[in-house]
Amino acid sequence: MKRILGTMLATRMAGRGRRRGALGTASALGLLGGRRRRSSGLGSKLGLAALGYMAFQAYQKSQSSQSGSAQSATTTSSGSSLIDTIRDKANELLGDGSGPTQASGQAAAASADDEDMREGEAAAERFSEDEALLMIRAMITAAYSDGALSQDERARIVQAIDDADATPEERATMEREIANPKPLDTLLGQVNDQETAEEFYLASRAAVDGESAQEQRYLSDLRQRLGLSEEEAAEADAIAS
Repeated sequence: MKRILGTMLATRMAGRGRRRGALGTASALGLLGGRRRRSSGLGSKLGLAALGYMAFQAYQKSQSSQSGSAQSATTTSSGSSLIDTIRDKANELLGDGSGPTQASGQAAAASADDEDMREGEAAAERFSEDEALLMIRAMITAAYSDGALSQDERARIVQAIDDADATPEERATMEREIANPKPLDTLLGQVNDQETAEEFYLASRAAVDGESAQEQRYLSDLRQRLGLSEEEAAEADAIAS
């Protein structure tokens, strides 16, 4: 289930992967790492690093499978790998510079990125299959918040299942979850700590555009019920946007 969760996060499920970039790319990873280093708030939790790392792994896998596509050719011709882009984002967070100062900043950013990746990998290893299923259920329930699961959302979940090389058992589980989304009250009963609350909100936020009035009300109500501050929710919004 962790593979499926990573793919759902990386492709944004609501169609946002095409429009604003996948959660496993430089923007999200740079924000996650930068916020962990700069504050003790939402971005400091390793549970979020686990989600980011799983999305990153899924994104890398998708890019590898598209090595012969035009998208991959464009990336190659640009002379910039995904890791290079992540480091560019870290440099941006640390501030621009020139000469020795810039070189020092780049070296520090590269070291910080390596640390972020190691922390994310370790956190993802500790992330259980049950936790992954809870986050998947959070995403599906959020997607239903506007009254129905759109054909695009459904297609993206099915694609995530395929891309994750899901087993027959995992496919059957996902089919049941899509057909029978869990009530939010039931899911919130499994959120027992701050870290899980932050993960739950981020996963939910990644599943919707947050642009319709229904989705905005859902996210606002979810934030309050999870006991997150407006600042914590705004940081999750920035990571998922």
